Amino acid sequence: MSPEDTAAPPSGRARRFALRHWFALILVVLAAIFIAQNRERVDLHILWITFAAPIWFFFAGLLVVGILIGLLLRRRRRS
Repeated sequence: MSPEDTAAPPSGRARRFALRHWFALILVVLAAIFIAQNRERVDLHILWITFAAPIWFFFAGLLVVGILIGLLLRRRRRS
């Protein structure tokens, strides 16, 4: 038996890398399920403008707005 045949199991870093990918995949599946279940159109009123779109579209917009606010307000690290 050669040393290559008795390879050690993946290190902690490789295992964490794989776990991160599994977690991301689970989140994508959950997002797809959420979108599939929330396809009905609803009206949203902002001041005098009315929008009609699926619920998931409004939530996606809120997510983008939240990310932008977080990027604008984040603290810069000093070197």
